[in-house]
Amino acid sequence: MTRLNLAIIGCGAVTKTHYLPAIKLADKFMVTVLVDKALANARHLADKYNVPEVRDDYRDIVGQVDAVIVALPNYLHAPIALDLLQHGIHVFVEKPMALKTSECDAMIEAANYSKTVLAVGLEFRFFYSSQFVKQIIKNGLLGDILSFDIRQGVILNWAMASDYLLRKEAAGGGVLVDFGSHVLDLLLWWLGDYQRIEYYDDAMGGVEANCELHMQMKCGACGNVELSRIRKLSNQCIIQGERGVLEVGIWNFNPLVNLKIKNQNVVLTGQVMHGKTTDKSFREVFCRQLNDFADSITSQREPFIPGSEGRRVVKLIEECYTTRQPLKHPWSCHERPVQSLMN
Repeated sequence: MTRLNLAIIGCGAVTKTHYLPAIKLADKFMVTVLVDKALANARHLADKYNVPEVRDDYRDIVGQVDAVIVALPNYLHAPIALDLLQHGIHVFVEKPMALKTSECDAMIEAANYSKTVLAVGLEFRFFYSSQFVKQIIKNGLLGDILSFDIRQGVILNWAMASDYLLRKEAAGGGVLVDFGSHVLDLLLWWLGDYQRIEYYDDAMGGVEANCELHMQMKCGACGNVELSRIRKLSNQCIIQGERGVLEVGIWNFNPLVNLKIKNQNVVLTGQVMHGKTTDKSFREVFCRQLNDFADSITSQREPFIPGSEGRRVVKLIEECYTTRQPLKHPWSCHERPVQSLMN
């Protein structure tokens, strides 16, 4: 089988930790060039993974590769992806797809015009547990969804290659645009679009470390999302339906899933299996994601997570930041008005 020539633009932590190891498991891509302004980083990884070329300017790869992974600071996703799409190169862009919906629209239009594939790196949809939740809801096992509660919080220990996540102009925001891209994508995928939101964070002009989002969905469900990258939270999603309750880990790898049917004392608990196997590593999940990207190119089909889906998350995050209210601190002398989307 002929493999597609792939370039990876950005040789930071996600490329080192996830993409290059995952591509070793896949057989549909051949990484032919690594691109990074810090050539020493690119050369180090190229030597380790037997990549033949390194470049410090992404424009040098035009005409040399079939597809790219854009794994750069958030503010660079849109301009570089857009340029490559316009040159007829298939693009897999890390989350968030862009920092504005207008940028997403330009990327989608470019992909449509050039007949290229635009895929977005929201790999949590590829977890077997996430797909199980989707099927449970889609098949109506829980009945109408009434409410949801999502708490995702860890003390950030990501081995950052730069400080861009802490700079608003580079990252676009804090925990909401970072962890929230994954969490909110799952919520929109599972329950559909939202109708109303209230958003609070502690940014105070910088990037937020904590935030809360109260939402009413178009399906009628109401719920809360709490995110933190300085506190440990339950890292769990609880979905309440007419007929039962579904609980699933929202951050821990290969989490337990609990399903309780209404008025029954028995709870079904276990890890989700695909055939005879469960998710074993992030590397396997990234491999499935990249294989889907390759298949969408060779089969000329839409990827599992196309630009239109990545745009939904950007739109929600953009609205959150536009309507931002201050999160109450323990030392604050004023009370935040108590409002409820249930009313």
